[in-house]
Amino acid sequence: MNKQRIAVLDAGSASMRMLVTRLRGLEYPVLPCKTPDHADQLLRRKGGAVGACVIPVDLPTFDLRAALRFLRRLEPTGELTFVASGQRPEAEGRRLLRRAGVEIALWDPVDDHTLRFQVNRALAGSEIVRGDRTLLRAPAFWPVVVSTGSRRKPARIYSLSSGGAYLATFAPSVPGAPLSVDLPTPWGRTALRARVVMTNVPGNFLRENLPVGMAIRFEQTPPSVEQALAGWVDERLEVMGF
Repeated sequence: MNKQRIAVLDAGSASMRMLVTRLRGLEYPVLPCKTPDHADQLLRRKGGAVGACVIPVDLPTFDLRAALRFLRRLEPTGELTFVASGQRPEAEGRRLLRRAGVEIALWDPVDDHTLRFQVNRALAGSEIVRGDRTLLRAPAFWPVVVSTGSRRKPARIYSLSSGGAYLATFAPSVPGAPLSVDLPTPWGRTALRARVVMTNVPGNFLRENLPVGMAIRFEQTPPSVEQALAGWVDERLEVMGF
C-alpha cells in the first residue's frame, strides 16, 4: 500500500472526524489536524510522508490560497495535493478553491468507491486510476451480477470506462477467464461480454489501495453502448470535479 499519509484539516469537526474514521476503515494512514498551524507542525516533522491534505470546503482562513501555498512548500517535493471535502459549492466557490490550489474534490454524499478513487488520485499511487491508459474512467457504486458459465455471483463496480471496469468482489475469476456482466446503467440493464485481465486477492501482492476484486475488459461491445458508457464517464467526472 502507498505509505504516504493523508493530513485531514479541521479534524475536530463532526464531518471531518467521520471522514478520518472512513479513511482509516479503508486502511489509509491518516494524520488528523485541528488547525493549519497543527498541519504546519506535522508537515515539518513528517516531510515527504504526507502525500495529500484534505480540507473542508468552508475552512476558516483569511487567505486560503496563501495558507495552502505555505503548506505545500513544507513538503520536500512541493507536490502536496489538496482535496476539498463537503457540500459542492456554487461555481464561484469552486473557482476560489481552484485558485487556492485545490485539485480534487470529495463532494457529499460520497460513497466508499468514490472516496477511495479520489484519494488514490490524490496520492497518485494507483495505476488503476492514473496509469498508462487511453480511456477515461470514473468511480461507480453499482451492484452487478457476474456470470461464468452456469455460475452467477454478485459484485460491485469500483471504476468504469467505455472499455472495461474494475469489480469489487471477494470471489474474482482467474486472469484470462471469460465472463459476462449485467450492468444496471442509468439507461437500463446492459449485459456485456468481458474477460478478466487482472485480479487483486489477499496475499503477498495484494494492492491494499484497491478493493479485493478483478479488472475486466469488455469484448464485442456494441458501438452504441461504448458511446453511452463514455458519455456517462464524462458526466460523472464533471460532477465530481470543479
